[in-house]
Amino acid sequence: MLKILPVILLFFLSSCSVLEMKKIKSGDETVRLYSDTEQIKDCTFIDEVIGTQGHWYDFIFISNKNLTQGAINDLKSQARALGANSVHVHTNMAFQTSVTILGQAYECP
Repeated sequence: MLKILPVILLFFLSSCSVLEMKKIKSGDETVRLYSDTEQIKDCTFIDEVIGTQGHWYDFIFISNKNLTQGAINDLKSQARALGANSVHVHTNMAFQTSVTILGQAYECP
């Protein structure tokens, strides 16, 4: 039992670094999310974006709210990196261990 204790301790200490939710970066908060195609009718399509948060090894330690918020932050970050200011959100795929959000990035007036 004493031989396995350091391994267990190492696992728990290393897991702290992987439990971090994806943070919103400066400027990403300006990206708007829309669910209705009417809201993006005058916008220019840029590319598909996928936001994700969570893995099989950390989902038990992160709340559903934080999994969803992390996926939204990731989606906004990817959209902004493409030069988009809006995302038409298609699907929120909630798995047992993660949240994935599929959308299309747009530049809107």
